[in-house]
Amino acid sequence: MKLRGRRTRGSTLVTTLILGTLATLTGVAYIELATRDIRTASARVRELVTQNLAEAGLNAVAQEIWRQFRMRQSFNPLAALQGQVFTGTIAGVGNYTTTVVAIDTIDSYTRRLTLRSVGWIDHNNNGQLDPHEPRQVVQQTFDLTLSRSAVFDYAYFVNNYGWMYGFSGEQLVMNGDARSNGDFEFRYGSGGPPVINGSIIASPNERLTPAAQGRIILPNGNQVPRQWSNAEYLQRSLLDPWMRPAYNSAVHGAFGSATFNLWRDYLYHANAQMVDGSPFGAVLADVTGTRNFSNRYLDNRPTSELVLPDLSDLNFYINLSRSWRNPKATFSDGLPNPNYNQPARIEVWDPQQGRYVRVDTNGVINGSIALIGYRNRPIRIHGPITVTQDVVIRGYIEGQGTIYAGRNVHIVGDIIYKNPPDFRGNILNQVLARNERADALGLAARGSIIMGNTKRFGDPYPLRYMTPPFTRGRYDENGNWIPPFDARQIDSTGRMRYQSAYGDPGQNEIERLSLQIDIDQNGVIDADERGISRIDAIMFTNFVGGGNLATDGRGLTINGTIIAKDEAMVLYSLPLRFNYDWRIRERSLDDQPLINIELPRVARIVRLAWQRTQ
Repeated sequence: MKLRGRRTRGSTLVTTLILGTLATLTGVAYIELATRDIRTASARVRELVTQNLAEAGLNAVAQEIWRQFRMRQSFNPLAALQGQVFTGTIAGVGNYTTTVVAIDTIDSYTRRLTLRSVGWIDHNNNGQLDPHEPRQVVQQTFDLTLSRSAVFDYAYFVNNYGWMYGFSGEQLVMNGDARSNGDFEFRYGSGGPPVINGSIIASPNERLTPAAQGRIILPNGNQVPRQWSNAEYLQRSLLDPWMRPAYNSAVHGAFGSATFNLWRDYLYHANAQMVDGSPFGAVLADVTGTRNFSNRYLDNRPTSELVLPDLSDLNFYINLSRSWRNPKATFSDGLPNPNYNQPARIEVWDPQQGRYVRVDTNGVINGSIALIGYRNRPIRIHGPITVTQDVVIRGYIEGQGTIYAGRNVHIVGDIIYKNPPDFRGNILNQVLARNERADALGLAARGSIIMGNTKRFGDPYPLRYMTPPFTRGRYDENGNWIPPFDARQIDSTGRMRYQSAYGDPGQNEIERLSLQIDIDQNGVIDADERGISRIDAIMFTNFVGGGNLATDGRGLTINGTIIAKDEAMVLYSLPLRFNYDWRIRERSLDDQPLINIELPRVARIVRLAWQRTQ
């Protein structure tokens, strides 16, 4: 009995020893696994922290580059960034070092930037990345582009304050959309609201002074402007080749159909509604949302401002004019373009020499120039032309192109296309083919577009609308104050900003030229008017667009657009009529407009790739 008891105790000791050993081994294994998990977790935390630091560096540098590019709308400052190193610290977390490793020229309007960023934890607090300190390296590629601006989708666009005062009924007919980067106010005449066959859009603008709420301001208890029904519009458009078509489901397809989507951006529709998530037809849109002309809301989202192009960097357009070659090899109907790969040029008829003379050198004109087009000898333009100072223009135009002025564009009489577009027709391809070849002129002023004889400008008309407080100041992207435009300021030419750089003798010459245009090269009188009653052009100005118009008693028709920071058009006779030229409308970011006359562009960023390199 005793012997057996000793064996039991010995067995128990062995079992205890084995279990203890197993427990120890298990504990050691658990501790090792836990330690490994902790190490893995710590490594993962360091990886996430350093990656986030690297991404913070990418975002900070890319955002600053984009902000400066959006403000300046110029590629020139980018060259200094090549190889530049940016550093930063996030308190309590770590550091980043970001380098601009590449800037590639893709085309005239695109630069591709590659940034590489190292995120790291400075364990020894020496401000340097040491060999054994945790780090992650990430790389990002994006394009900075100068793209077509959406402001050219409108017949009337004003950055600072949209206004239509004193018009009644068909004294004003706008066949196109109108928009303001601020409030848009209507004041009707005694005959009731004018006719707006298109959308009216206002948007909030905190950078204006005073800041704009972004509202459409209507009189008489929010009485909306009148608009023609589709049937009335259609009947009138049969007699006017400039009017865009009215929607007809039998011709343009049912909402959402393939045929409808082809026509959609070129149509007028009185009864706006949501189609495929966006409004189709004429709407009223502002900070309160989007509604149709019956005041039924279609979308509650507020509007936002559109960025205007900036022509401050005239060298960009000088280089564009010098290097430009017509890029269109064939037209949309497949026929070859006879001007394919031809450089920019502009020619005018010289009555004394009895022939056309080219007035540019490689697409550029140094100084100022007066351009006169006769009925049978129009101004001939091809591509973008840059004039370093003032452009004085009047008469007939043939061809397609844009004239950039380093200072002002002075319109001293009618501007008329020799071969205007005709938007009538029920077969889209035929309409496109016909109008793709028609004349088109862009006028883009680094200063202002001044209309009429400036020697007769006074207060109130039109100078009251070209000076504060009617013109508005604003803040730029960096918070710097930009004072309001003041037409009476003296600039570097020694002239007031609304006057021509020609000076007083030049003003007399402009008047003489304005009279001369009324007689063609054969001595035949073209017209008996001395004012401005018709402008066929896409007009864009960095500052003010306006002047004394329709002084001949014939009213004014603008076939194209007027886009300005401040608008100051004063009419001496009625009616006023706008017809939007939809050939310049861009249907999507990857689809060119029907005609590309190299209009001013706006900054845009497109992110292409992101990768972790370590």
